[in-house]
Amino acid sequence: METIHTEENIQAGVVRTVLTICLLLTLGSLLMLSACTMPGGNQKVSKIRLSIQNTLPIKRENVPIILTGYQLRKVNPDFSFKAYSVVAGKAPREVMIPAQADDLDYDGERDQLCFLIDLGPEETKEVSILYDPTVKATLTLDINKQTRAAIFPELDAVAAMESNLIAYLLKPNGAFTAYGKKRAEYFSMDAMFQPELDQAELDRMPLSPELRQHFESNDISLSQQVQIEIQKPEQQWVVRDLENQETYFIRKSSGSEVSDLGQETQMDGELKVVKSIGLSLNALLNPETTEMVALNSLEGLIGCGGIALWDKEKAEMMPLPAEGNYVRILADGSIRSVVQRIVPEWNIGGETRRLTSTTFIYGENPWIEHHIHIDGSLPTGYAIATGIPHLEGGYKEDKEQGWIWSWGTDPRGIDTLGIALIAPAGRDTDETSRSEKADLLPVILTPDADGRLNYRTLAIWGGGIDGIETETAFAEHLQRTTTALNTPPRIKFLPKEEE
Repeated sequence: METIHTEENIQAGVVRTVLTICLLLTLGSLLMLSACTMPGGNQKVSKIRLSIQNTLPIKRENVPIILTGYQLRKVNPDFSFKAYSVVAGKAPREVMIPAQADDLDYDGERDQLCFLIDLGPEETKEVSILYDPTVKATLTLDINKQTRAAIFPELDAVAAMESNLIAYLLKPNGAFTAYGKKRAEYFSMDAMFQPELDQAELDRMPLSPELRQHFESNDISLSQQVQIEIQKPEQQWVVRDLENQETYFIRKSSGSEVSDLGQETQMDGELKVVKSIGLSLNALLNPETTEMVALNSLEGLIGCGGIALWDKEKAEMMPLPAEGNYVRILADGSIRSVVQRIVPEWNIGGETRRLTSTTFIYGENPWIEHHIHIDGSLPTGYAIATGIPHLEGGYKEDKEQGWIWSWGTDPRGIDTLGIALIAPAGRDTDETSRSEKADLLPVILTPDADGRLNYRTLAIWGGGIDGIETETAFAEHLQRTTTALNTPPRIKFLPKEEE
């Protein structure tokens, strides 16, 4: 396995550090002076306006919005990725949205803009992309970094990637191993504060001194810029410290809880404050780590959403070749990381094909997206095999909507676990037999005429921040997720504002 390491990566890190102050000033100018002229000249800040509409009657959070350089230059030919910012709303109440630009075709030029946005039921938001076409140096700053991609030869993996919710190891044979991230538990407090949490999101009121005192007495210093969000009515809340860029989760406990040692504790409605352990790939370097929990077997093919070659005649899977291929990190950004694996000469039934497998992961999201491309399409008699672990709770499948999911507990038998694979509705799928005792639920996919196919996998672990406690709740979550993925927001470019 060949990995790409370049001096440019190291140099780029140094340059980013040196230019951080310049970047803050530039992006601050783009935001604050969007209706004014830039200092030292007569040129106004350039702007591209667009509306983003959620056509569904459900709330959608952290939705990835992808815009290509080609799309943006069709609107404004002088658009540049050198210095830009993305803001929501209209002046003077614009709010900056973390965004990043990536070079996905690996030609040395950034070609895609990505940002995440929250949308209420059937809500339409106006977003503006502010940029300065006169800036020559490329300025980058990771704000509240939520994803990472890296090479860890020590882990016998071709690459590793993570969001703040989940991590994956990409194995040489094509399998993916998913890791849940154990939440860090801070303290508990009385349920008397629940009404304040329920009203905080609606009233936008500051936290009471009494509630703040609970945080401070547990060595957590909150800034004055604190925002409360209801994650699940009367049960779960999110506390976002905007100034310190920290996020805490409050959960109302009921009944009893079982610890990792199997001890049961009666909770009686306490409010528990927990926090995500965040980016933590390096914890996997410690074989005795308890922070990261493998959610599928470390052996065998596929794992959780990996790929293999499917021989239709023999009805068997074949692993990806471990030699003669390479991996590269296309993005290691604050809100998105991208890993690409290329097999330039893959011998399939005596014919040579080029495989490109690109995997995307987004911050604040429990799923990863796979893009598979076979140059020249697959020879007759072959397909791509993927799949998910077959958990002890069983599985369900809906080919019309394009999903299969399994429910149970993690391999330790302690915390709940739901794993799903979502492929485009109406996908070209080959039938394969499934045994009730098999460890894997295989899904056989045939690429389209251009040799392409996309699918997504997700794992939601009860021991993590985004845990789900029941099979019914997981099924409802998957239904909403599938509906949202199959119905992307409607994006419309708006006319330029009159000067």
